[in-house]
Amino acid sequence: MGGQEEKRKFARLNILVDVSYKKRESLKIERLTVTKNIGKGGICFVGYEALKESDIIDMNIFLPGEKSPMRITGKVVWVKEFVIGEPSRGTRYDVGVEFINIAQGDLEKVEKYMGKHTG
Repeated sequence: MGGQEEKRKFARLNILVDVSYKKRESLKIERLTVTKNIGKGGICFVGYEALKESDIIDMNIFLPGEKSPMRITGKVVWVKEFVIGEPSRGTRYDVGVEFINIAQGDLEKVEKYMGKHTG
């Protein structure tokens, strides 16, 4: 437990940013949620279903001030369950995702956004 901090290659910014996600090759609809943190190498967001480690997901990340979302593919690297209110209806998941396909321009947007909020 708690090993995520030591394994990170990049710093993270603890901030809420809108993100939609869909498991690749899934018939389920895209889900809209928020990040808990974001960095150059990945994000943590609140998931509504139990994703598995190594699941590949497609995400749209909506950074404030940007006209269009960043379209990024990521790999789930860890999942941690938590409960809000009643367990039968309030189960959520912190989902740690490593970016595996991000355009250079989008990576620069993440770096610029982090620079505005950390320095």
